[in-house]
Amino acid sequence: MPSKKRGHLTYVEELTDRLITVKENNRFAHFQNPNKATIRRILVDGGLITQGTRADFIVSHPEIVDVIVELKGSDTAHGIEQIRATYFVWSKHELAGRACGALIVRGQGIHPKHQANIQRWKNQMQMRHGVVLMVETRNREYRFEEFLPRIDND
Repeated sequence: MPSKKRGHLTYVEELTDRLITVKENNRFAHFQNPNKATIRRILVDGGLITQGTRADFIVSHPEIVDVIVELKGSDTAHGIEQIRATYFVWSKHELAGRACGALIVRGQGIHPKHQANIQRWKNQMQMRHGVVLMVETRNREYRFEEFLPRIDND
């Protein structure tokens, strides 16, 4: 069971910075927070989940979306497994918000033969769980709204 520190879970940080960063090795993701809202940065690997398959972080803007983040070298398939495993734990957590997205930041470019697999995984996450999955090959800044499902008005 996770430990609590002054009523808070020790693996949860509440931040109001304009830019919320998660990083591991040479990979990072910055999340914009221009209104300085309270954002939760949840350590998943070794915090929320201590054994088994798991992602690295969750960055939660409770009023918008929770983003599960995996910072990878190159094994996107394993990253998808980590995102899924974390999603099933997080979706039942007391702090989970109403919407969830996912981000894999990996090194190197994506070989064209892997693009079809990545698109299939994105579609599966969207259809089965309502999760917008992004797979990036570079470190960059994100807006939380990027992880909300798009509604087509055709």
